[in-house]
Amino acid sequence: MEGNCVDKWLKKRFDKSLSNLMHFRYLIRHRIENRSNTNDYFNTGCYEQDFNNIIKIRDEAQLLIENCNKFLERISEQYSKLN
Repeated sequence: MEGNCVDKWLKKRFDKSLSNLMHFRYLIRHRIENRSNTNDYFNTGCYEQDFNNIIKIRDEAQLLIENCNKFLERISEQYSKLN
């Protein structure tokens, strides 16, 4: 069953963003030992990778917010046309 536009939006936009967010989370969590085994974390490649992955999380979250706003606007317009 395909569902309606909400289901399609979840599948196309939300699931993709969620998958990307979980991937960046995995990359950060995967380096936990690197963070635990250093006293000079801020001068390591691990810090740079964590920093870049957090930027990617922020950017992906912002994209998800924008997609939510666009979708809500679109379905609100469709609802207004019906009433």
